Amino acid sequence: MSEISTQTPEGGTPIAGPDPVYLENPVLDATVRMLVELSAQVWIERERRLALEAVLEQRGLLPREAIESFRPDEAQLAHIKAERGRFIEDVFKELRRIPVRDTQG
Repeated sequence: MSEISTQTPEGGTPIAGPDPVYLENPVLDATVRMLVELSAQVWIERERRLALEAVLEQRGLLPREAIESFRPDEAQLAHIKAERGRFIEDVFKELRRIPVRDTQG
């Protein structure tokens, strides 16, 4: 194996495994993971919504004004709340992976 293939583009040794650590501070590392997860999910949702809105409008099924003026009913609000909870869990899961140190001992 050549020296080049065992190095990262930045010159360091790649960190592999089920829980790679990229920064010295685990909280900062988890925060970066959260930001990446959040950014990925936001873009996926935005891209799907833009596609859906465009298809609905092109087919004459839903004018753009109807989207802007939509107000959910109680069942829809419950579904939105459940989805929001899942979203928050996905984004903040990395913080729960940080080992908690015993400060009383």
